[in-house]
Amino acid sequence: MYMKAVSLEVVGNLLTTYSHCSRCEVVFRESGLGKEANKGDIEEYPEELKEEILKVSDRLGELKQLYKHRIAIRLTDAQSPRGIYKSLIHGLRQYPAFIIEGKDVYTGWDRERIEELVDKYLEQPASK
Repeated sequence: MYMKAVSLEVVGNLLTTYSHCSRCEVVFRESGLGKEANKGDIEEYPEELKEEILKVSDRLGELKQLYKHRIAIRLTDAQSPRGIYKSLIHGLRQYPAFIIEGKDVYTGWDRERIEELVDKYLEQPASK
């Protein structure tokens, strides 16, 4: 029996670094400036945002370890066009928001609640 992975999209505030064009990457890498430029970008973010990103990362790591191949995770920056769209159609006003199978939405940090929602879809028979 084939079991489809449950989709879990996380809409939240993500860190953005600015990459260089592919041709410039060679110059930056060879000069040693590439990593430093991205490191500087990240260091400019507020500590609260960096802590939130780490917390989201930890939560997703826990979920991935628990569900393994039965869950498909997608991260979406709340400020990206897709993130704005998702916020509008799901009425998101706080982040991170966990959207399970495009239907159920949970905003917050309660791991048990997220697992409850994922389990709801894992218990359903696979549709063909």
